[in-house]
Amino acid sequence: MRYSRGDVVRFKVGSNEIHEGKVQVIEKSREEDILYINSFSGWAYKISEKSVVSRINGY
Repeated sequence: MRYSRGDVVRFKVGSNEIHEGKVQVIEKSREEDILYINSFSGWAYKISEKSVVSRINGY
C-alpha cells in the first residue's frame, strides 16, 4: 500500500506496541519506503513501510 504525507496511520513499534500518527516525510528507495511519523503520543518514529498496520480514514 502506498502512503502520502499527511496520512494518518496505525503502526507497530517493537514486538507488541501499536501507535497512531501522521506521516511527515517519506524516503523512497527501490527496496522499501521509510516513513517518518509524528505519533499522537508525542514521539517521532522512523519506520519501514512494512511496519504500518493500516491507514486510518476520517482525519
